[in-house]
Amino acid sequence: PAFDRVQVDVDAEQQGTFVATSVEILGGGGLVEQRAFYPASAGLGQSVTPCSINLSSEWYLAEGYTVDLAEQMLLLSNPSADQVVVDVSFHTASGTIEPSVYNGLPVQPYSVRVIDVGVEGGGARGEASVGVSVRAVRGALMVGRSMTADDDRRGGTSISMAAPLLADRWWFADGVKGPQASERFSVLNPTDEAVTVRATFFPAGEAEDVAAEAVTSVIEVASYDVAVIDAGALAELSEGDHSAVFSTLDGRSIVVDRALTRVSPSGVKVTSIAAGVPERRDGLAPTSWLVAAGPSVEVETGLVIINLDNVDREVSLSTYGSNGLVAVEGSTKMMLPAASRIVVDLTETEVLGRPIAVESTGRLLVERRVPSADAFSSAWAIAGMPCC
Repeated sequence: PAFDRVQVDVDAEQQGTFVATSVEILGGGGLVEQRAFYPASAGLGQSVTPCSINLSSEWYLAEGYTVDLAEQMLLLSNPSADQVVVDVSFHTASGTIEPSVYNGLPVQPYSVRVIDVGVEGGGARGEASVGVSVRAVRGALMVGRSMTADDDRRGGTSISMAAPLLADRWWFADGVKGPQASERFSVLNPTDEAVTVRATFFPAGEAEDVAAEAVTSVIEVASYDVAVIDAGALAELSEGDHSAVFSTLDGRSIVVDRALTRVSPSGVKVTSIAAGVPERRDGLAPTSWLVAAGPSVEVETGLVIINLDNVDREVSLSTYGSNGLVAVEGSTKMMLPAASRIVVDLTETEVLGRPIAVESTGRLLVERRVPSADAFSSAWAIAGMPCC
């Protein structure tokens, strides 16, 4: 319906452990996200990720974890009428692994193929860090990941898209350091040359000034390797929320993923994994973002918003009514100081379960905190607004 949303229960439509879904919107524009639910000791866990609108011949995953009983599945989806052929490589501490079984691997038309990254004899079992490169030698496809773990470091299931490109800068709006959280960033360099990467963390102080007391860490990432930065191990980084950016002067050569685990008061661990937002060559960034559906329950600090510009901006929240956008009372023309971040509560009745539009007079990034069991997972909002 106009200015409304629909939900499709994939389980009710198609049976299978993993099912790839294509959504085609006829007669207008829209935005689509995926929600995956899984059982947890404190209710239903939830992992949310925006869907992709483009196929690519190259995909990269910087974050990987196959220790003990952890499972990491690579999801190769071919929504086209032609067969796709791919080569898959794993980047581990002991070097790059190119299993012959995944060299020239066919993905049939209108199908999804699943690769167990940690399978014995053909994968990367027992790796605390493993990156993945997928290159199509014929055709183009979509690549995602499903990761499940339940140990002293991680918990739950996280579904996310791979990155279809390399960039020289990757942004993260949300992050946290503290006794009830663990956070690491994985940097993949799938090129022929070593690169130097600078990680800059911006603690969220009282003024939420992104530029205040920035903490930097510089690492070298060898060719075809993955390097890891543990935010909790940075002594200079204060406890609490922060944002981060990873950059290199060695060209568009890296992909950066974040694995963020939050621990609830009852001890439930919820791990969410996602790539950062890459900086475009032209420096442009979205001025509007959309949350396809707000939380079903009130969430304080439900949105984390960063101003990428060095001038003050205004930001407003709206929902969709029968005739279009309707401003959220008390959340219009909020001041977003230069190079800073704010958090916004999602507690008003009109935003619960409804699409939420975040619009600004300048460039911004928006992450959301999604209720999962009795904790929270993190997910990006969807960049841009629907067009006709």
